[in-house]
Order: sequence, then C-alpha cells, then structure tokens
Amino acid sequence: MASKDPKNKLAFLSMPAPASYVAGLGRGASGFTTRSDIGPAREGPSEEVVAEARAKRGEEDQPDPEQFQDPDNEYGLFAGMTYEADDEEADRIYEQVDDAMDSRRRAGRCVPFALWFVFVFPI
Repeated sequence: MASKDPKNKLAFLSMPAPASYVAGLGRGASGFTTRSDIGPAREGPSEEVVAEARAKRGEEDQPDPEQFQDPDNEYGLFAGMTYEADDEEADRIYEQVDDAMDSRRRAGRCVPFALWFVFVFPI
C-alpha cells in the first residue's frame, strides 16, 4: 500500500530508472524510431558543389527579375489577345455568380432584428 507521507510520494523521481525500463510500455507504446531520431539519410551537396553544377549548366546565380511578374499586368501569355464579346459575357456571368454567392453568405450571416431583439432582451 502507498505511503501517506507526502514527502515520500515523489521520491521515485530522484531515483534512476531500471535497466530494462521502456517509457510508455504500460500504456501499449512500443519502441519505434522516426527519421527525426536518426537524422537525415544523407547530407546534401555543399554550396561549392551546387555553384559548380550551376556553372556547368550555364545557369545564373541570381534569379530572373521578371520571373515573378504581376499576373494582372497580362504580360506574356495573354498579352497579344483581344478582349471579345464572349469574354465580356463570361465576365458578366462570373460577376452574377459572385454576387449570388455573396448574397447567400450575407443572408446566412445576418440575423433579422426581431430575432436579435428577442435574444438580447428576453421577456
């Protein structure tokens, strides 16, 4: 039976664990190893090796400044296309769908004043 003395209740914390002790084994946990326990499978290439490989391929160290161009600028893929009547119709339809979805969200979010008044000031 356990001791009633509060000083001895936590005495086991200062003792070393038994040699065959596995933490969590009583709860059904078993020994397993994860990648974080053993580290990466191998080291990656050093900076010098990466720079040498880029030089062999003819790549620049600095990225292309035009790489992250603003998509609203329509630079590149759609730059030479004309805006036609079917494009206007598609834009109008998408705008109607967006408005309908917004009104649905608004209707679900809004509580009529009469219901709000009853909940805030119950009779």
